[in-house]
Amino acid sequence: MKKAFLSLFLIMAPIVMFAQFKVQSDGKIAIQTTSTALSPISINGAGNSNYYISCDASDNMSGFYLDAKGTNNTGTIYGGDFYASQGYNSIGLKCRATNCSNCFGVIGTADIGTKGVGVCGQIYYINSGAAIFGSTQGGYMNCSFDDIYAGYFDGNVKVIGNLSANTINGITLGPATSGSGSSIGTLRSASVANSLSGLNVTTYQNERPEQPTPTESTHALDSDTLLRGEAPEPDVMDEQFYEKNHYALDADRLEEVYPDLVYVRKDGSKAINYMEMIPLLVQSINELNAEIEILKGQTQDGAVKAARTVTSVEGTSLPNNVLYQNSPNPFKEQTTIRFSLADDVTSAAICIFDMTGKMLKKLPVSSGDSSVKVNGWELGEGMFLYTLLVNGQEIDTKRMIITK
Repeated sequence: MKKAFLSLFLIMAPIVMFAQFKVQSDGKIAIQTTSTALSPISINGAGNSNYYISCDASDNMSGFYLDAKGTNNTGTIYGGDFYASQGYNSIGLKCRATNCSNCFGVIGTADIGTKGVGVCGQIYYINSGAAIFGSTQGGYMNCSFDDIYAGYFDGNVKVIGNLSANTINGITLGPATSGSGSSIGTLRSASVANSLSGLNVTTYQNERPEQPTPTESTHALDSDTLLRGEAPEPDVMDEQFYEKNHYALDADRLEEVYPDLVYVRKDGSKAINYMEMIPLLVQSINELNAEIEILKGQTQDGAVKAARTVTSVEGTSLPNNVLYQNSPNPFKEQTTIRFSLADDVTSAAICIFDMTGKMLKKLPVSSGDSSVKVNGWELGEGMFLYTLLVNGQEIDTKRMIITK
């Protein structure tokens, strides 16, 4: 017995001497530190009295490293369990990285296998909560859940890659510009409606992904046995998603007219930014409404001309300084803008503007003129305004459209 005790003393003496492992009188254990342990087990530092096990990591070191290695990819291998039970605000594992650059609280890696999960969160037998919770606001103990979530995020979330979801509830926001924003220009109110009218709508169906063969493995976390790897019950929304037809625009055709809306994935397939198509759709509606107003104006002009003819026959004087709708409209190559001027006009001009109000062309006219011609190639395709100015005063303004 004395020999065994002496052997144990010889083994423990150098450990205690170099302060690598120390059991304090209060039962707490200090490892790799000369500090007094505050946690029941403190590693590489004094630790924290709020935690049963505390490890202070130094530069390029990890607090804990659990390596689970299996053979032949069979069974389920666990590197270790951290388990908290029967307590308010219980924490199974808390990792903190602080006072460092490139700090990582938790890193999960799964590699060299057929199926793996880097970080897995599960939630069960509970009224509300989240399997994985992320926050940029802090105060995770005060988070409030109104349902059960696989993932719950309090703050901005960025996904690089594809995000698949059956249902998205809430407010969907996209980028916007304002007078004080960083807008780089205004879209010329031109051929939006014409360009979009040439797009092709295609229909398709999504193929069901192949389901892996379910494997059953158990791991007792409490009195109940959890089954992992079982095929889940078919989701109602998933079933409809794969049964229904879906609709999309022809990305190749859209790329010809609006290449900024088309993105190319790594595999060469194309995706469309439908969110930013909404402003274009609004613009096309505005253009179509303008064309309707133009057509109404042409009809009204025809009625006015007929009325003028009647009043002329009756000997009544014709109205002075009148601007008429250009013809043809819309046009491609050339159009004629007609007008009439009083004899006492000293200065007059037809001014052409884009939809932002910028003057593009000024055509001087006189009382002896009745029309001017405008070439489409001089302005380019789009919608424009033209105004009759007489003696420095605006008489009337109308719209004209130049097509491809």
